[in-house]
Formats: sequence, C-alpha cells, structure tokens
Amino acid sequence: MEVKKILVNFPLYEARNAEHYELYSEIFESIPQELAEKYHLTPIYSTCVNLFGIENDCHLRNRGYKDTAAIEAADKKVDDLFLVVAQTIETATLMPIEAKAEAGKRLSFYLKPYRNAYSLPYAQESANIRDFVLKMAEEANAADIETLGLTEMMTLLDEANQAFIDLYKGRSGEIRVRSTSETMKTIRPKVDAAFAQLFDAINGMYIVNELTTKDATTREELGKVIDDVNSYLIQLQKTLIRAGVIGGKVKDEGDDEPTPEPEPVTPEITAVYQKEGGDPENPHRIERGKQTGVNYKGFTLKGQDGTLEHVIGLVNDQDYIEWIKAATITNVTETSCEFTMVPDLTEGQYKVRIETYDGGSPLVVEYPEPITLW
Repeated sequence: MEVKKILVNFPLYEARNAEHYELYSEIFESIPQELAEKYHLTPIYSTCVNLFGIENDCHLRNRGYKDTAAIEAADKKVDDLFLVVAQTIETATLMPIEAKAEAGKRLSFYLKPYRNAYSLPYAQESANIRDFVLKMAEEANAADIETLGLTEMMTLLDEANQAFIDLYKGRSGEIRVRSTSETMKTIRPKVDAAFAQLFDAINGMYIVNELTTKDATTREELGKVIDDVNSYLIQLQKTLIRAGVIGGKVKDEGDDEPTPEPEPVTPEITAVYQKEGGDPENPHRIERGKQTGVNYKGFTLKGQDGTLEHVIGLVNDQDYIEWIKAATITNVTETSCEFTMVPDLTEGQYKVRIETYDGGSPLVVEYPEPITLW
C-alpha cells in the first residue's frame, strides 16, 4: 500500500522572501477553497488564507512592483466581471420565469464555494476564479449558462483573469525583490505554522482513507494535492541548495538514492570579460561602451531597493565607485549577467565590485583581478 504524505524536510525559514511567497502561491493553486470545504478543512484553510493574505500585502509592498496601478486595474476588471456573473445567477433564482429560476438554482450550487473569491488576496483570487470558470465551462452547465445569457460574460471573465495572471506574474519573468522587512520576518513563521497544520490534516485524511474507507476519489484528489505540494517543496529545496543557501540532500518521492550534499559555495566573481571583440590574450582589457560579461557563484543579484541600481560598480584607484546603470544590466541568471561598460569613463584600471542583498543582508564581492578600460 502506497502511503503518501506532504514532507517538509528542509528549513523553510532559509527561503528568500520571493521564494517563500511563490511557494505558497503555488500551493494555494493546488488546494482550492472548494476542495478545502469538501474535506471539512475550512477552519484551518481560512487561517492559511488570512495569514498568507498579510504576507501577500507585505510582499507587494516590499517589491515596489512597478506595475502596481496596472495590477489593481486588472484586478478590478476581474472583480467587476465576477460580481456581474454572481449577481446574475443569484438574481435568476428569484425570477418568476421557471426556466431561468431553475437555471439560477443549479448554477448557484456551483457558485457557492467561490462567492467571496473577489475579496481574497491576488494569488488566491485568480486561482479561485480560474477554478470557477473551469467548473462553469463543463458541458452539463452549458445550457444554464446560455439560458441566463452569461456565455459571453464567462468568456470575458476568463480572458480578464488570464490577463491579470500574466501581468501579476510578470510576462518578462521580472524579479524585483526588496530587502527583508520586519513585517515579513514576523508573518512568515505564522504562515509556515498554519500550513504545517493544513499539511498534517491532509496527510491524516489520506492515511485514514487508505486504511479504512478506501474511497477512490479521495485517494485521487488528496493524492494529487500531496504530489503537487511535494513537487513545489522539492523544487524550492533544490533551488536553495544550488544557491548555497542550505546544505542537505534532495530526495524525490520513490527515489532511494538521495542527491549528494553539495560542498558549500563561497561567493565570488569568477570572470569579467568583453563579450565580443575582446583580446583573448588580455581578457581583462575591456573597451568602453562594449557589452561586458560577468560570471559569479554563491549568490544572485538582488538590489536593496528592488532594482539593480547600485549593484555592480567599478572602483578606481581613489576608491570612487562608478555604478553601472540598472537599465544596461541584462541576461541576469543565477551565475552570470551582462552590462554595457560605461562609455565615457576615464581610461585606466578598475576593480569590479558587486553589492547584492541576496537573502536580505548586504554581501560585497570583488573580482580579484583589476580590469583595464580603454
């Protein structure tokens, strides 16, 4: 007998704020409100929703997300469309026209678990709206949707919700994380504790079902939740190990051979070079205005204010720092980036310095070899 369980086997407090937030956003998508109600998990689930809502607010405030106004407008559009649909269904139940009243009553049954979706934090709202749209799109509901004249409205709601999701997650894959705030430090342990209770409840229900009831639907639904949550946890654990944030080993479900514990990674800049047209014999001789590559390990680029301003600097022999403009820093990965070398900087030797707030605390790393600008 396969007994699955949600397993958290690494310290969640080591996750950076954005990673912590994204983890629970994904988990909420796998545990919709409708499922929580079905398995009588509403009290625990509501606590998770409320606490994560606070983290959601802190996360958005700390990120200083440049599209905040656009996100709010997109969210309002989704809210308005959803409320029109909900009110149409509820009003129909009171109509003297029997066909419309019956259609309203049937659709009201499907609406009930999602009735307050518009008031949830962004991530949970979009996930709930998506579930609602999928439920209403089932063939069994098509005739009732048509009877109430909601066919076009459901399409508009689906499109608006998807547009919101695209904007919220960032079509460019942009990550703009600010430094750790005291509020985030306070709320994160509470979120972890609440979800730990939810995980325990789901694990317990799955085990009881396997030992006694043996209901196939319960096994399938809760088993999928367990698999999904474990996949998110494993991915985060691997990310933290690769970044040198934690040690330990990663073990996928059913894998008897754990991933070997990696050696600690010392933060360092490993290479600075001109991307094109450089001198292979003298790679540290870089022409002003040219695209420059930087390789590093043991950290990621994270500015204190959520941008890449004041992250990469060139230090002259007087210890004056010329900061590389954030707009010229591109192709940022966990181990490398590019930037346009300052075109009007005085010729001579400079040290390349990176000041990052990876993990919320300042980290200063310098390339051991000076570069020569010409």
